[in-house]
Amino acid sequence: MDKQLIQKAMDYFLGRKNDIDPLMEEKAAEEALAGTPAQESSESSSAMMRTLVGPVSAVGEDFFPADLIGGCCPRVVGSEQEIVWNAAAEASDSERVHVVWHAMGQKIWYLAVRSTDMSSRPNTWCPFASLLPGMKDAKEPPVIYTNFSDESATMMTVMQDGLQIHRGTTSVVRAKAERMSRELNNAPIEEMVPDRIQMLTPVPWFSLSMFEDRARRVLAAASIAAAMVISFLSIIVWFVAAMSAMNSSADIEDIQKRSEAKSLSLLKSVQEQRASPMREQLARFADVNDGLLALNGYLDIYFIERDKAVWRAILPENITSDRISELGAQTLDTSGGQGVVIGNTREALNIGRKGGKK
Repeated sequence: MDKQLIQKAMDYFLGRKNDIDPLMEEKAAEEALAGTPAQESSESSSAMMRTLVGPVSAVGEDFFPADLIGGCCPRVVGSEQEIVWNAAAEASDSERVHVVWHAMGQKIWYLAVRSTDMSSRPNTWCPFASLLPGMKDAKEPPVIYTNFSDESATMMTVMQDGLQIHRGTTSVVRAKAERMSRELNNAPIEEMVPDRIQMLTPVPWFSLSMFEDRARRVLAAASIAAAMVISFLSIIVWFVAAMSAMNSSADIEDIQKRSEAKSLSLLKSVQEQRASPMREQLARFADVNDGLLALNGYLDIYFIERDKAVWRAILPENITSDRISELGAQTLDTSGGQGVVIGNTREALNIGRKGGKK
């Protein structure tokens, strides 16, 4: 349904008839039977289609821009808009332009103006745009359209293979229009007076900025690429964190195993020390020494010979034999004058003395 409405609008705009010529219908039937495709030169395209399917905006008063440019370019089907933008941007020395174009056959007819020149005149339209070849209100070329105002005059010359825009004073443009008419075999000159302009179908300007469109596409692609890179980096960070956690867990297990091994080794050493003869000898020495200190005595000699302890000590003279027996000792000598000499064996009396055992 939308395509039908758009097609009807285009038919009205381009001045097409709803009834097909019988001869054309017969020719189309013959081409269909012969299997020959329709000629590309019969197809037409226009900026009006973009306007119809795009957002709708109000069209205000007519306006002839002072720096209006126009021309004709070879057509490449599907690339009309880029071709028009390249030609208009080069001619106006600006990448932001307002354009109106119509493609018919192998040519594209266009008008353009810098967007900055239209900033103070938004929603206006140029009557010359309604007179491009193939438009509803256009005449067969060659034809000359003129517009005269108090400040300047503008002339659009439409030929079979080109389009020219001339600007100047009223007298200069009028003289140039008459000369061009003679050169084009008395081509008609049509002046754009208010009554004639009111009969035209307004064609709005269409804003183009291919650099901005490309920049938006590049920015969108860069955003997607950045998102992919960030996602990839996030995966790498997650993987590294997971590996670190696994390594930390392995290190903790290794530390636990080594700690358990050290603890077991320490316990084993303690058990071995408890069962060793040296521990027993140290315990006996401590018992003897503690017993002597309790009796105010002191140890004179203590040594181990063949895993047997031999010791000698001196106690006060008032110590009884029962207390000496409790130490596991016996009285060895009481004539020394320094106290009672005791020991665990008789051999201990002569150890360390002259003529005794050393």
